[in-house]
Amino acid sequence: MRIGVPAGRPMGHPANAIGKLPGRQLSLLLVALLLSVLAGYYGYQRYLASTQSVPVIQTMPARMGSIVTTVTATGNTVDSRQAKLSFVSSGKLVELDVKVGDSVKAGQTLAKVDPRSYQIKVEAAQAALDSAKLQLQQLKNGATPQDRAAALAAYNAAVAKLNDTAAGATPASMAAAQAAVDQAKATLNAAQVKLDQLKSNTYTSADWAAAQAAVDSDTAALKDAQSKLSTLMAGPKAADIAQAQANVDQAKAAMATAEDKWQMAQNGNLAGSGASSNSAAAQAYDSAKGNYESAVQNLQQLMAGPQSSDVVSAQVAVDQAKDNLNAAQAKLDLMKQGPAPADLAAAQSAVEQAQANLNSAQANLTQLKAGPTASDLEAAKSGVASAHADLVTKTGPPTETAAGLAQESIDQAQASLDQAKLDLSNTTLTAPFDGVVAAVGPNVGEQVGSAAAVTLVDPKSVRIDATVDESDVANIAVGQPATITFDALPNYQANGKVIAISPAGTSTQGVVSYLVSVAVINPDRTLPDGMSATVSIETSRKDNVLLVPNRAIH
Repeated sequence: MRIGVPAGRPMGHPANAIGKLPGRQLSLLLVALLLSVLAGYYGYQRYLASTQSVPVIQTMPARMGSIVTTVTATGNTVDSRQAKLSFVSSGKLVELDVKVGDSVKAGQTLAKVDPRSYQIKVEAAQAALDSAKLQLQQLKNGATPQDRAAALAAYNAAVAKLNDTAAGATPASMAAAQAAVDQAKATLNAAQVKLDQLKSNTYTSADWAAAQAAVDSDTAALKDAQSKLSTLMAGPKAADIAQAQANVDQAKAAMATAEDKWQMAQNGNLAGSGASSNSAAAQAYDSAKGNYESAVQNLQQLMAGPQSSDVVSAQVAVDQAKDNLNAAQAKLDLMKQGPAPADLAAAQSAVEQAQANLNSAQANLTQLKAGPTASDLEAAKSGVASAHADLVTKTGPPTETAAGLAQESIDQAQASLDQAKLDLSNTTLTAPFDGVVAAVGPNVGEQVGSAAAVTLVDPKSVRIDATVDESDVANIAVGQPATITFDALPNYQANGKVIAISPAGTSTQGVVSYLVSVAVINPDRTLPDGMSATVSIETSRKDNVLLVPNRAIH
C-alpha cells in the first residue's frame, strides 16, 4: 500500500491527500497500517526465536591415558644420612682439618688428638707381649742348672723342717725358750719396780745427789760462759796489749838474729858452715819469721777488739748453758713435786708391754713342751709338697697346664696390644662417608671426649618429613612414588618415594595427622636441611583407559 509520494509530484502533499479521503476510507487505512506493523513485529520475533534456538556444539576427541589419584602434603627436608662423630680416645685436640661447609671424602682425616700417651701404651703392651713370649720360650727350654739346684735345696730344707717339726723341740730350742721366759720376767720386774717408785714418789739418795749435782754443774757452766762473754765484750786490757807488744818485739829480735846467722852461713862465715848448716840456719830463720808474723797478727786482733763471730759464739754458749740449767732445775723440781702423769703413763705402758712379752714367751715354751700341733705338721707337709712340685717342674719337661697358662698370658698380652693400637688409631677422626661438614664442636687445644666433635651429612641422602591428615593416611603405603616441589626452588621438581609411615598420630586442636617420610631419589642439587617442601604422593593409578572430560559425563 502506498501511503505517500515524494515531494514535487502532481498529487501534492500526502497530508493534503489523506485529508481529502472520506472517513470510512481513512479508518480502513489506519487499520491496515496497524495490522502491517503488527505483522512485521511478529515476523521479527519469529526470526529472533529461530536464530536463538540453534545450540552451539563443542567437540573434543576421546583418548587413551592414565588416571592418577594423589595426596598432597607439606613438610621439610631432613638429612637421612648424618653422623655426629666423636673421639673414642679422649685427649687434647691438636689438629682440626675441616670447617663448616667443607666437602669431604670417605676416609679423609677430619681431626686428631694428642697421640703420645696412647703411643706409650702401645709400646708398653708390646713389651708385655714380648715378655710373655720369652716366658713361654723359657718354659719350653726348661730350667737352668742353677734353678734346679735351688729347687733341690728348697725341697731338702722343707723336708728337714718337716722332720724337725715331727720330732718336736730340741734341747737347744727348749733352753732358748726358757731363757726368753726368764728375760721377760726380769724385764717385767724392773718395769714394775720403776712404776712402784713413781707411784710412791721414793727416790734413792743417789737419785737426789745426781739431780742436785746436775744443777750445780750447769750453774757453774753458766757462770763461766757469762764471764767469757763479759770479758769478750769489755775488750782488751792494757796489760794484755803491752804483753802482746812485748811478744812482737821479742819475736822481731829473734827473727833478726836468725836472719844474721842465715846470712853468715850463706857467706861461709859461720862455724861448721856447709849444706846442712845452711839448711838449719834457713829453717831457723823461717821459724823465727813465722813466730814474728803470728805475734803481729795476735797484736792486731787484740787492738781491733772482739770479732762478731766470737761474740755470737759466746752468746750461744751462754744460751745453751741457761737451757741446760733450766732442764736440770726442772728435773729436780719434779722430783720434789712427785711424778708427772706422763711418766706414770709411760711406766704403766712399759709394765703392760713386759707382761705381754712374758705371756708370749711362756706360751712358746708351753707349746714346745707339748710338741708340734696338727696345724704345724700340716703346714710343714704343705711346704714339702710345694717344694716337691717346684722341683718336678724345674727338673722335668713343662706340663700342659704350665704351657697353657703361658700361652694364655701371651693371648692376653696380644689382646692388650691390639686394644692399645686401636686406641691409638682412634686418636684420628676420619669421615665414614662422602659428605659435607655441618657442625664443628671443639677448638684446637681443648680437651675432647665423648661429645660430638664434627657433624657430617650426606646431601645426596635427603628425605621429606610431611604431615598427612588421618583421612588420607590410610591410602598411603610404603613404596608409593611422589613428586616433590620446593617453596624456595620454584623451577625445581624432584622425584621421591614413600619410605616410612609413623604408626602414631599427633593430635593438634582435634585434628589428627601422621608423619610420612618421602625419600628424594637422586637429587641433582644440594637440598639444605629444614627446607619447606610439598609432596604429591600417588596413591592409585589406572593406565590405558578411555579419557573424556568430566562435563561430558551425565
